[in-house]
Amino acid sequence: MLSVVRSLLSFSLSGLFLIALPGYAGVLTLNNGDRVYGNLVVVERDHVVWKSENFGEIRVEKSKVLSLDTDVDLKIAGREGPCALAGHRREQWELYCEEGEGWVMDFPAIDRAEPYVNFVGNPVVFHGNVNAGGVFESGNREREDLDVNVNLDVRSGDFHHLINVLYQNDSGPEVESLEKYQLAYNLRWIFSEKWFAAANTAAEREEARNLDLGTTYGLGLGYLFFDTDKATLSLQGGVSSLQEQFIDDALSENQDDRYAAARTALNYRYKFDLGPEIYLDHELLQSVNNGDDYQTNAKLGVRTPLVKGILMEIAYHWLYDNTPSLESEKEDTKLTVGVGYQW
Repeated sequence: MLSVVRSLLSFSLSGLFLIALPGYAGVLTLNNGDRVYGNLVVVERDHVVWKSENFGEIRVEKSKVLSLDTDVDLKIAGREGPCALAGHRREQWELYCEEGEGWVMDFPAIDRAEPYVNFVGNPVVFHGNVNAGGVFESGNREREDLDVNVNLDVRSGDFHHLINVLYQNDSGPEVESLEKYQLAYNLRWIFSEKWFAAANTAAEREEARNLDLGTTYGLGLGYLFFDTDKATLSLQGGVSSLQEQFIDDALSENQDDRYAAARTALNYRYKFDLGPEIYLDHELLQSVNNGDDYQTNAKLGVRTPLVKGILMEIAYHWLYDNTPSLESEKEDTKLTVGVGYQW
């Protein structure tokens, strides 16, 4: 009986709303009291994209939205089926999904919400950046250092594809040309509001560490604390399988060619209002067979926009390998300065 009453009440309220707002699918109310009638295009990390009858498509910061009403079913990141928006009160959405149960979600924490009919078409969101830097000297001193880094973030529905390509070359009179190649791919499947399943693969060659070819395959589980245009924080853990082939086997007496390792990873990013962005990527691999065999790496950087799309990046790279090849140091550090493009 209660479900019947709820259905009749919902139908009555929807009917009254449509009678009061003929020709419109929703209304966006701002903090200053303005009401914009029209249709929801998409709710993004920090903005609401709204198509109004009078102004066309507009982007409004989430912090300026008092309430949002729409009569179309929505696709919420982390929910597989369509959800109906029953109410919006400043910081919260009240939703009813196909499971039939109501739940409340923080509006600022919504990574993406869009009309379900649009989601069926599997729209693809593409972000990325590429940067290059180095040192080139000739004359009294000879030196050539080159660093190229490409990051791609491709999102299709609840699946995030993260791709990283890295190339480094260091050479000089005291150091022979040492190259490093790295290709990494990470897949995230957001199966709940905050939780995601993760799969990570990587292949690399680093002559300075006597590594001819290293491959990594891993599975894990992650938690997304928040993911907006302004800030991102995620933590994940899992198990990885590593295989390493060495350039000189004589220098790798105390290293395992293949081993399983527990993996934890932290990713953080924060963008200041004036434009600069800081980020931290940290990873720890601990062998499950040998307590002394572990390695950890971190990258701390700052990106500063120069003009639209063009940025300057300063990054500090740190790597610690507790069981390195013979004649190699346990710790490697590097500071890079470069210019890149971001989209």
